[in-house]
Amino acid sequence: MKVRAQGAASVLAVAGLLAALSGCTSGQGGREAGPALTPPPAGAALAPPSGRDGMMQLPLSAYGSTDGRSAMAGQAVRALITDCMHKGGYATFTRDDALNEGPPPDNVSAMPAGAFGYFPERVAAVQGFHGAPPGAAPPRRVLEAGEERAVQACMDGAFQQINSTDKAGAELLGRLYAASLAALEKDPRVSAATTAWQGCMGAAGFPGVTPQGLVDRYRGRPQAAAGVPPEEIAAAASDAACTTGTNLAGIWFEVLAGYQKQLIEAHQQQLTESRRKAEERDAELARIVAGS
Repeated sequence: MKVRAQGAASVLAVAGLLAALSGCTSGQGGREAGPALTPPPAGAALAPPSGRDGMMQLPLSAYGSTDGRSAMAGQAVRALITDCMHKGGYATFTRDDALNEGPPPDNVSAMPAGAFGYFPERVAAVQGFHGAPPGAAPPRRVLEAGEERAVQACMDGAFQQINSTDKAGAELLGRLYAASLAALEKDPRVSAATTAWQGCMGAAGFPGVTPQGLVDRYRGRPQAAAGVPPEEIAAAASDAACTTGTNLAGIWFEVLAGYQKQLIEAHQQQLTESRRKAEERDAELARIVAGS
């Protein structure tokens, strides 16, 4: 099948995660998200195992996409496509024919989330700033051209059916993420840790870089057939070592979580309603998976 069909469930799995740290910070920052935030108290500031783990453990993540919800949505897409194909006369079409994809990488080697390419050193030394690709897809039968076109049409309908209609809740969540990130950028503890990280990176041969700028420099480059270039490996390994040495990740995620808790308290009623709608959607997706 075409890339669009092969990657659909993977898109579902990462869309909510990455939107919080990228898309939601653009075009929404001008709207007021709540009262002024105060620096949260410092704690143990333990770094999560990976950037993706840290992101999924943030307080606001409980109100958005989770791995479980993404998996259920992927199953629902398969079920709806299969049901649509059966109605279209393709009686032998199965859910395994609907989406052709391999298993996702684990959290440690998946695309990192955060203000920097937060991989453990052992992963950075192999992958640089790039997430691991999905595992190999199991063999699937080749679809005829007419069947392939029918699959694409059924997929369009499936995504229209499962897409969340809670636009207000999604917009609020994006604004709250943007507000928490804006507060984070001004926090003196994060600024001090970032300055220490920059000093460490300068000593490693990478002066004048910022955490996000370093990631952007390499992640936007296409991967060469020969693999990750040595320059990127060196930069990523130094980043991982300096992130650990300055505890930038631990401080970054702890402070961000503190600001998010304040925002949740200030918007508890709206978030509770958004969560109720999300749970209703979860139930509907479960019915689709069970009934198709």
